[in-house]
Amino acid sequence: MKASQIMHPADAKALQVLKQARGFNTLIKYFMEKGDERIMCGENLGTMLRVTPDNLPKVYTAFREVVNRVGIDEPELYVYNDPVMNAYTYGDTRIFVALSSSLVERLTLPELQSIMAHECGHILCRHTLYKTLLYIIEDMGKAAQVITESLAFPAYCALQYWSRMSEYSADRCAAAVVGEQVFQSAFLKLTSGLTDIQGNPYQLVEQGKKYNEMKNDSFLNRVQQACREMFFSHPQNCQRAYEIDRWKSSASYRNLTKSLSSNPTALTYLPR
Repeated sequence: MKASQIMHPADAKALQVLKQARGFNTLIKYFMEKGDERIMCGENLGTMLRVTPDNLPKVYTAFREVVNRVGIDEPELYVYNDPVMNAYTYGDTRIFVALSSSLVERLTLPELQSIMAHECGHILCRHTLYKTLLYIIEDMGKAAQVITESLAFPAYCALQYWSRMSEYSADRCAAAVVGEQVFQSAFLKLTSGLTDIQGNPYQLVEQGKKYNEMKNDSFLNRVQQACREMFFSHPQNCQRAYEIDRWKSSASYRNLTKSLSSNPTALTYLPR
């Protein structure tokens, strides 16, 4: 898989702008390699459970299959104790993926592979470098309380917008690897926190349509919702479900899933 096959147009456009700051990019890479990555390595080994072929072997096998399908080098995989279903990835030279314990407990293996594929999508698109920049600005703002009154505010808002668009790209990776139906099922559970979802599997898609109708109903609604979403690092779940439902009708989705289906590296845990 290539990043260009899954990258959302708004994500690609924003990344082109970010890549122009080459000197700053080099500085962030150095900061990650010499600082944060080493710190996170110690924290992961010290406080999380590493997933290996001998430890949580089913989870490891599911992860290895996803990594092979996406076509990236295998990151380290960890599980951390948290009742909130969540996952994240970090690193540029030493990359890892972390899954919350509630994800592993509440999702089926295909649904868990959807979350894994989402994080692998971030790695494929090299999102972690610029998300680190966003975190640095956030931390500076919290420490000095200067974000809203400084020149960093426009940059911060621009990075938050890009961060939201980057999630759409990672979602496309997940839908392509496991299928959009499994993606929607996993997202229903992530949104509700429930282990068993019954009824309409596309409920979030329907909510996404209604949200867009409400948002675009008037100029005031557009302004209010834009202000509400301005500081979000992730799009709302209904928007993400709706975006994937629209993308599944595209030629890029059909071509990508067709090429993946012909890949000899099949996903063991997906229904045939």
